[in-house]
Amino acid sequence: MIKWTGLLLLMFLCSRAISQNTILLNSKLSGTLRDSLSGQPLEKATIRLTSPARDSWKKETVTRKDGSFSIPGLAEGGYILTAEFVGYNSLLPKYILIGANTDTVLDIYLSVKVKSLQSIVVTSSRSLVENKTDRLVYNVDKDVTSQGAMATDVLRKIPQVTVDINGNVELLGNPSVRFLINGKPSAVFGSSIADALQSIPASQIQSIEVMSSPGARYDASGTGGIINIILKKNRAKGFSGAVNMTAGSRLENGALNLNYKKNNIGITGYFSGSTQLKSRTISGLERSSTDTATKNNYYLEQNGNSDFTRYGYRSGLGIDWDITTRDNLALSFGHYHFGNTNNGATSQHNSEKDKYDNLILDEFSNLYSDTRFNNYSFEAGLDYKRKLRKEKQELSLSYNYSMAHNNSPYLQSLNYITNDSIFGGSSSKNPGKDYLSTIALDYTDPVSKHFLLETGVKAEIESLVSNSDVYTFSPVQYTYVFDDKQSYASTFRRQVYAGYVSGNFSIFKLLDVMAGARIEHTINNASYSKNQNTNIPDYNNFGPSLILSHTFNNQQVLKFSYACRLERPDYRDLNPFVNLSDPHNINTGNPFIKPEIGNDFQLGYNQSFGKDNNLNIVLLYNYNNPDIKSYTTFYPSYKVGDSVYTDVNVTMRDNIAAEHRWGLNISSTVTILSKLNIRANIQLYDRTTKNIYSTPPLISGFEYRGNMNVNYPFSHGLVAEAFGNYNSGIKWQGRRAAFSSYTFALRQQLFKGKGSLGLTAVNAFGKYLSQKSTQIGTGFTGTSLLQIPYRSFGINFMYKFGSIRISKPKEEENLLTKPPPGEN
Repeated sequence: MIKWTGLLLLMFLCSRAISQNTILLNSKLSGTLRDSLSGQPLEKATIRLTSPARDSWKKETVTRKDGSFSIPGLAEGGYILTAEFVGYNSLLPKYILIGANTDTVLDIYLSVKVKSLQSIVVTSSRSLVENKTDRLVYNVDKDVTSQGAMATDVLRKIPQVTVDINGNVELLGNPSVRFLINGKPSAVFGSSIADALQSIPASQIQSIEVMSSPGARYDASGTGGIINIILKKNRAKGFSGAVNMTAGSRLENGALNLNYKKNNIGITGYFSGSTQLKSRTISGLERSSTDTATKNNYYLEQNGNSDFTRYGYRSGLGIDWDITTRDNLALSFGHYHFGNTNNGATSQHNSEKDKYDNLILDEFSNLYSDTRFNNYSFEAGLDYKRKLRKEKQELSLSYNYSMAHNNSPYLQSLNYITNDSIFGGSSSKNPGKDYLSTIALDYTDPVSKHFLLETGVKAEIESLVSNSDVYTFSPVQYTYVFDDKQSYASTFRRQVYAGYVSGNFSIFKLLDVMAGARIEHTINNASYSKNQNTNIPDYNNFGPSLILSHTFNNQQVLKFSYACRLERPDYRDLNPFVNLSDPHNINTGNPFIKPEIGNDFQLGYNQSFGKDNNLNIVLLYNYNNPDIKSYTTFYPSYKVGDSVYTDVNVTMRDNIAAEHRWGLNISSTVTILSKLNIRANIQLYDRTTKNIYSTPPLISGFEYRGNMNVNYPFSHGLVAEAFGNYNSGIKWQGRRAAFSSYTFALRQQLFKGKGSLGLTAVNAFGKYLSQKSTQIGTGFTGTSLLQIPYRSFGINFMYKFGSIRISKPKEEENLLTKPPPGEN
């Protein structure tokens, strides 16, 4: 009896233990991680759970975009919890008790690391490059060697972004990029993006956001995506400022930033100026053409050089007012002036033979040209934000107005080599005005703990006014006389009305979803003095967007995205101005271009290793139809007004193609030997274009690009950096372009971190070789060569001043149950 009683008791205890173990393994720890001051969620922070009873037992996870985390499958008992995030004080080990079959929920708040340097406070910031769900963020203020550079130089270092030798920007190989400043469009970018970027110093930029597959909240314009330049704002109480000066053999610039904040009002002011000193471009062209009607053969050879300079300055004022703890009003004003000059001399040889090879014309001449561009812009913005009852529930209203006055004058003259007398030429002033107004209303509502709703409406109204007074050279009067036939006036007005809805949510805690849709209605009105019957149709476009991502426990993220976007023709595309600075190679605009429609598919993978090590891979496919492309047509004779030009190539843009493009982008950041930081970026692209004006109609090409940045911080505040860049170019539409550059930089911290001195050396060489074959009634074949080599050396000095008052956050502020700011 005792034997059976003991056996039954043992069976009961075993079943009880098994039952308890099964129940206890169903416990879970979850919660959110936030900034202790702003209450903003911290994404991709590490949450670690260890057991005092089992030394080898450990579970880790990373926080999601909304700062949430979850560790399931826990047994009843005590655990040690820690939390870590770059730039923040780690959560001191906390002992927590997990009950049986329970879901323990915690709110964790981390404070920012702060280190005082006398009256200046240096606050630890996030990584230089941050990979977020819908964007890549490059924190410019952490790039110490770029503080004396311009926005163009910073963009060259950003993964997925490439910049050619002329300052033209591409995002994942696509040149159709929408640029924003502080999240808003600006007329500053309407006339010349390259000149505008070269006028913004890096010392005034906080960060640059790159969105290759933007969500529905953003304008659908830009088939390549969006680049958002975020300028620095004053966040610290007291008076402070910084002065930045660069002198060199190619680039000179200076910037002054002033900040003041007292109580709930902050004021920011800035001024900067830059000059790109003279650089020489060597050019050459050889072209053979045939008139399909007469069978006459034309030959043109050009060899010359041109001297290019660029300049600009900008100033602005910002006021930020926290009316209440929930209401914020921000005002901003900005003024820009930038431009460039290009003076060139070209020797020419053109000849014509009939179909029997009899010489009709054999002419040698010199072409002198002076082309200029300048822009004066002003912009003003008003932003109001209201935080509502629930956390993340927000209503915002913004209005932005900008105007730009552009002018593109040119003067060209022709004379025979044997005679200095001018026998031909033309000149023109092309003043234009661009007015842009936007108003937007946005609303964000956390419908539930795991669903965030965003919706809004926007109106954008733009007016483009252009006038061209053309003067042609009269050999009889031996002066330039007004040409009424070539002169014109034009007005273009575009109105875009948009609405969107977007949702962020999770599916079974397996997928994080960001899905949305945007609809835009565009109204066009145009008036051209030489074409009174201009009628540009209105159109609607529907742009869905989707991002699916899954985060693994070992800091790996797998993401798929889709976006439907468009490219609206810009000011220079639409402007019918005929540029005759080279009468054998004429450029003009096309007011009848339709928007380009692009479908973008991306599959991305991101892996974080430790503190700053990262691997990011993006596989992409783009399909654009219709696609806007430039094309060139040969004319034996081309009439503009009363003037007739012979042996002419006319280049303009139109909806002439459909394009398929595959690409692969691999970027990585690795720190070795504890301090040596290496960032590498490789891009591979293959594209196929169906061109209705090309022979053959299907054109394909492959190109590769790569850059590497190596950074090493020595002791006593000395940082050394090397950066190299190469672009293979592409054999596509008969074109091949190649570009390479490398930069060396040193920066020494001075005055206990308040100042620094930097040295930079750059060597760049761009070689552009073009081979074209086009047939539109008449055809031509030829080659052209463009070389833009330059070397430069610069020295930069930066100094911060002022008396900032910030109380250092205490370690005790890393709490588990601290309520969000503004709530009791």
